Amino acid sequence: MHLTRRSLLVGSSALALTALFDERSLLAQERAPERVLVCLFLRGALDGLSVCVPYQERAYYAARSSIAIAAPGRAENAALDLDGQFGLHPRLASLEPAYRAHELAFVHAVGLARATRSHFDAQDDMESGQPGETNAPDGWLGRALALETAHSLERSVALGPRLPRALSGAAPSLLVNKLESFDLRGPSRARGLLRDGFERLYASAPDLVGQGGRSALSAARQIQSLEPARYVPANGAIYPPQGQRLRDAAQLIKSNLGARVLWLDVPGWDTHAGQGGADGALGKRLDELGRSLAAFRADLGERFGDVTVLIMTEFGRTVAQNGTGGTDHGHGGLMMVLGGQVAGGRVVGSWPGLEPEQRFEGRDLAVTTDCRDLFAEVSQHALGVRDFSRVFPGHVPNFPGVMRA
Repeated sequence: MHLTRRSLLVGSSALALTALFDERSLLAQERAPERVLVCLFLRGALDGLSVCVPYQERAYYAARSSIAIAAPGRAENAALDLDGQFGLHPRLASLEPAYRAHELAFVHAVGLARATRSHFDAQDDMESGQPGETNAPDGWLGRALALETAHSLERSVALGPRLPRALSGAAPSLLVNKLESFDLRGPSRARGLLRDGFERLYASAPDLVGQGGRSALSAARQIQSLEPARYVPANGAIYPPQGQRLRDAAQLIKSNLGARVLWLDVPGWDTHAGQGGADGALGKRLDELGRSLAAFRADLGERFGDVTVLIMTEFGRTVAQNGTGGTDHGHGGLMMVLGGQVAGGRVVGSWPGLEPEQRFEGRDLAVTTDCRDLFAEVSQHALGVRDFSRVFPGHVPNFPGVMRA
């Protein structure tokens, strides 16, 4: 078997070797629990008007003849009243306890100041944190993590098939598709020999590839020591099949290996056709999302007090439904913040209204909260960021007030 120093294969995952790693940081050690930021990107543009229903708006029902969510008390599958103005989609009922416990906040009319209805452009703008700067070399989370003087490999982990734009930059990040399979490829009976061979191969290499390789091997060894296949969620938490990456995130957090940022992509929110009402296609996706987040909250137990979950999407959808029973690309959207230190039990932000003259370009919910303001507040609370001029160049954040002081 011909091996080279560049042929390290770790599970089905990739490893971002963007900086010099110190493999000693990955050795098992007891760490004090730290605050953790978990980012869920709902790719495809979530319809926030169905999630957090503005049921007092006459224009909402006038524009959505077949997909509007009924006002509380008006139908069997009506919205769950939140505050007398907004209601929660009934298929997200599993999140209502977190809202009542003031651990869940909704941020309405949030998004990018630079309007675009392109998924690619909006996601790139949002993840870079520099709207319109298509040549920006890094993402806002990558810049935030680079503020640490010694950012180690395990501090930021992307759970999924690719490293997100938001984590790109000088700070290294670990990419893990599944904890259970994060190991050297090859027959199980041969992995010990492969590991020994790679360790000898990288042992004397002083360059970036050698040191990165040793870190990768150490990361695989550390994660496999957790025995992910045998993990049992705590407190009776039951994850639906679509919540397995949140299950992995919970195990990483509870293991205290030092993860500060966990990123999860959740695709499938582009509801151009057949969006449906409470029990339609969108409702089914929301049910999966809500039950996954509720299981995550229960599984973490007391550790949930140190965790903040930022749930984002690239933009909202049109106020009016289209001819195929769906909604098209819009502007202002909805984001959610869940966690033990969230100033929740509220719908945050300035509500612009849905009358035609109040809409952006006559068709969309307007943006009244810049998404960078929200990102800045959660990154200050969870990661201790103070120098926002380096994280969001040219933008001075105005916190929306989603976190407790």
